Amino acid sequence: MITALTFAIWDPDKRRGHSLKERLDMFTQGESALFSGDWSGRPSQDACFLSFDACGEPVMRVAQSVRQGSETVFLLLISDRDIDMTTLFRPKIRPSGVLFRPVQNTHLREMLDEIVEEMERLAGAEADDVFIFKSEGATRRMPLRDILFFEASNKKVVLHTAGQEISYYDSIDNLAAMLPPHFVRCHRSFVVNTHKIEEMRGPDMELKLTTGARIPFSRSQKETVACLINK
Repeated sequence: MITALTFAIWDPDKRRGHSLKERLDMFTQGESALFSGDWSGRPSQDACFLSFDACGEPVMRVAQSVRQGSETVFLLLISDRDIDMTTLFRPKIRPSGVLFRPVQNTHLREMLDEIVEEMERLAGAEADDVFIFKSEGATRRMPLRDILFFEASNKKVVLHTAGQEISYYDSIDNLAAMLPPHFVRCHRSFVVNTHKIEEMRGPDMELKLTTGARIPFSRSQKETVACLINK
């Protein structure tokens, strides 16, 4: 049996989706959830199986929503061999693999093995490359180069990237001690990736980031942030 993983399955055909869910539950020690409607607000998973057939635009919306929700989720497409899936192979979606119907157990297990191997590779990467944390019951791995800043909010920390916001339980004090030197606490409620700072606005006490986002900095940290920006 493969190590614990969390899955989401999106399929308008509930009977077909349940069949895949049963096999995933048999092959893994993790959890799987089945959806057939709007993806908005769904919890993060390690992998998502997305059924692509004659669904057209709804599949595109779901695929983009999944990828916007997580830049690291393994997005796996399932389709008949005679269906053109080229519309889903685009930068905003970045699928991780394809399975063709009827999905064979051997092919499914091979795909799961590859997911586990890649997750283990990421978990073993240098601490300066990947930030590992738990959110919504799942272990998440976020490349540090993708992180803009962290924000303290209601006893949680919110991780911000260009395309998503992920909240999880931690303190900003603990977080600041874990991160590499180019992440600096610029304010009592913010830790910023100094590689993402485009401009320091002294009169406004704001940092403008490469995405256009603006976050505050405190007077006590002005010199520290300025030194890191100019390195």
